[in-house]
Amino acid sequence: MSRFAELVEQLEAASARLTERVLAEMYVDPFWRERFGQRADKHGRQDGRFHVQYLQQALATGEPAVLENYARWLQQVLTARGMCTRHLAENFERLAAAIAEEPWPDRQAAVDLLRAATAALTYEDGLARAVQRRADAVVRAAAATLAEDDASVVGELDALVSYCADALALASPQVLANHVAWLAGFHERRGMARERLVARLAAVRVALEQELPESRAAIAGLLGPALAAASG
Repeated sequence: MSRFAELVEQLEAASARLTERVLAEMYVDPFWRERFGQRADKHGRQDGRFHVQYLQQALATGEPAVLENYARWLQQVLTARGMCTRHLAENFERLAAAIAEEPWPDRQAAVDLLRAATAALTYEDGLARAVQRRADAVVRAAAATLAEDDASVVGELDALVSYCADALALASPQVLANHVAWLAGFHERRGMARERLVARLAAVRVALEQELPESRAAIAGLLGPALAAASG
C-alpha cells in the first residue's frame, strides 16, 4: 500500500470541491466564458477531475512521471484547441494552492507533484523552449515599452507570450493569429481600440527580438500574421 494512501482518499473525497474552487477563481477572468461559453463549465469540470485522478495515481504508485506525462499530453490537446500553456499551468498552480490550505498532514506531497507537472510544461527544445524560458523578461520589457503595469495588461502579455511559444511548438503561426483575432473582438466589445492590441503585440515582438536576436526571422514569421489579425 502506498504511504500516501490516506492522502489519496482525502483527494478523492475533496475532488469536486477542489475543482469548483479552482474554476471559481479562474472564472473571475471573463476570458473563459467569452472564449469557450458553456464548454468552459463542462470541460473545466472534466479536466479538474482528471487532474485530481492523475495526481492520485502518481501518489499511489510513487511515480511523478504519471502526472508529468499527463500534463504534457494535455498541453498538446489544449493548445491545439485555443488555450495556451500558461492557462494550464495556472490551473495546476491554483489546485496546488487549494490543496496547500487543506489540513492534511501529507498535503505537501501533492503540492510538490503539481509543481513538477507545471515544470513539465516547459518544451524540451527549440525556439518554443527559449521563448518560455525568457517569458518573464519579455513580459517585463513589453510592459515597460507600453508604460503599462496594470495586472490585467501584464496578464494578457504573459498569455500572448505563451501563445507564441505554443504556436512555435505546434509549428503553426495560425494558432497565435486565431487567438489574436478573437482577442481583438473581445476588446472591441469592451471599448478598446484595435490599435492598443496592435501596440501590445508589437511590444512583444520587439522584446522577443531583443531576447532572442538570433531568431528574428522566425519571430517575424510568427508575429506577422498575428499583427495582421489584430489590425483587422
